Amino acid sequence: LLETMKKLFLLMFVAVLAIMPMQADGDKSITREELPQRAQMFLTRHFEFADVLYAKAERDMGVVTSYDVVLEGNVKVEVNRSGDWTSVDCDRGQVPDSVLPQSILDYVKNRFSKAYVVEIERDRMGYEVKLSNDLDLDFDKNGNFLRVD
Repeated sequence: LLETMKKLFLLMFVAVLAIMPMQADGDKSITREELPQRAQMFLTRHFEFADVLYAKAERDMGVVTSYDVVLEGNVKVEVNRSGDWTSVDCDRGQVPDSVLPQSILDYVKNRFSKAYVVEIERDRMGYEVKLSNDLDLDFDKNGNFLRVD
């Protein structure tokens, strides 16, 4: 029994040592000026008058994988490590039309004239758009409508 307890303690000790560097690696608060240039330009173009309340670099194994930015008005912007936006969440407010690809903007205005985009996410496959009426729309990478999600 004592031998089993020693092995269990040793295993737990090794597990704690393995986890500690991962926790230290995590997120790091940064200033707006520490964001990639492309992210800074995106914020200036689409959210010119909004102050950055908080920005952080997310790291994995010491390498920055993405950035999270919170602007006044509870607007959340995520950008990849190159500085290209991956999501904009305006927390029930309207995502600026200038952020949206023209085909998506046209589709929403033509089909849902009383609604507006409150959140948009993009990846290499396409876009997911959340409207103020709680509908979720999927578009391909060219901005062509696919389905209501």
